[in-house]
Amino acid sequence: MKNSILTIAFALIALVSFAQKGQGWADLENMKTVMKQTFPPMMKNNDLTAAKQNAAELYDKALALQNGTKPRAFRSAAMAEKFAAITANAKEMKDLVAAKASDEDIKSSLVTFHAAFAEIAHHKKAGMGHGQGNGMGKM
Repeated sequence: MKNSILTIAFALIALVSFAQKGQGWADLENMKTVMKQTFPPMMKNNDLTAAKQNAAELYDKALALQNGTKPRAFRSAAMAEKFAAITANAKEMKDLVAAKASDEDIKSSLVTFHAAFAEIAHHKKAGMGHGQGNGMGKM
């Protein structure tokens, strides 16, 4: 009986551990989804329509990413600075769009924002639980 209880306990622990790894990091995936809709059109076609439309949402996603629960590898002080940089860059871009700044200013802001985001998105631990190597592929 004792062995059966131990076996069931170990199986439950393994099941919970496996389920958590498969859940992924929703805040990062949400930000990545909007960034994929925003950055490539600017890079491929010099089209800032999506950047202008998504600026406020990107800022909201950056705040969620900064303030949300993160995997252990992303909880250091150095990583906190990177999350703060993403949020600051997103706010700058949102403010530029709201102020109807020049396309060049918005483009420059988006490039800086994307670079800051890429430091997190392409981190080797960002894709934990997804079975995708670094977890992010190309943006």
